[in-house]
Amino acid sequence: MKKKEKRKKLPVLLLEDIPNLGQRGEIVELKPGYFRYLVSLGKVTLATQERLEKKLKTMVLSHKIEERKEKVENLKEEIKKLILEFKIKKGEKGHIFNPVTKEKIIKALEERGIEIYKSQLEMKGKIEKEGEYEIDINLGYEIKAKLKIRVIS
Repeated sequence: MKKKEKRKKLPVLLLEDIPNLGQRGEIVELKPGYFRYLVSLGKVTLATQERLEKKLKTMVLSHKIEERKEKVENLKEEIKKLILEFKIKKGEKGHIFNPVTKEKIIKALEERGIEIYKSQLEMKGKIEKEGEYEIDINLGYEIKAKLKIRVIS
């Protein structure tokens, strides 16, 4: 009688979470019979070199995105603590000579080491009256920061 040869396990990429086996995206080794069964259900695929490289790239990208989101959250907290103060000049009849514009706000933020684009400021027109204002800044990744501005004469 001939002994059965021990079959090698196959490296497999999980396409979804499988209880007692692993999470989506993990690489596990399966016996050929179980592999065929899970392939027919569309839950796994053979872990080829090309697929492994693609998975690695996706992991690196998602890690970079998470790092950027964390930086944006930190920037949001930094902006939240700020209060920008602007002095405006009024004429004799109450006419404003230098209203607060997006450009002035961006310049004031740059002086504090915060760089944003004009399009990120959600501000309509100019600020031409004294008082306190809150302006939204769209930082990306669906994160908005509120910037406090105080205008005095």
